[in-house]
Amino acid sequence: MSNLNTFLKVINKMGYPNPDTKNYASYVDYNLYDMLSDMVDEVGYQKTNEFTIRALDKISEGDRGIKIPLGDSDDDYVYLQIHNSSIDLNEVQNCIIVDWSFGESKIFDPNDETYKTLDEMYEDIGMGEWGEWEEMIDDIKDWCYDYIMDNCGFGIWYGKQI
Repeated sequence: MSNLNTFLKVINKMGYPNPDTKNYASYVDYNLYDMLSDMVDEVGYQKTNEFTIRALDKISEGDRGIKIPLGDSDDDYVYLQIHNSSIDLNEVQNCIIVDWSFGESKIFDPNDETYKTLDEMYEDIGMGEWGEWEEMIDDIKDWCYDYIMDNCGFGIWYGKQI
C-alpha cells in the first residue's frame, strides 16, 4: 500500500493546499502522481472529487477564481475560473478535467510597455500575430497548471473553455 494516509495526515497538519505540497510528499516518500488514483481506490470517485473541489475552493477568491501569478511578482496575473471539474482516470491519471475560463487579468505588454487585460491584448492582435497569441495563452495555461499542481498535488486537464 502507498503512503497516502501518511501523506494526507502531514498535509492536514501543515495546511492544505500549500505551495510546499510536493516537498511534503517527498518527505514521506509519496508519489503525487498516484494521489488521485490512490484516493479513488481508498474512498471512491465521489469523495475524491469532493476533496479536489474543496482544495480548489480554498485557493480560489470566490467568483473571481484562482489568482495565478505570472512570474515572480503579483504585478502580472490572471484569474482562472473553474466552472466544473471531474475525475476520469482513464483519460488522465494525475489531473482533474476542468471546464474553465479566464477572468480578470493584468499582463505587461512589452510592445506598448503598459499593463493590459487579456481582452485588450486580444483586440490588439494583428494579422500574423495569432501564433504569438496562442503561444502566450499556452504559457498562461502552463502557469495555471503549475500553480495548482504546486499547491494541491494534482494538475488540471483543460476540458471545455467556457
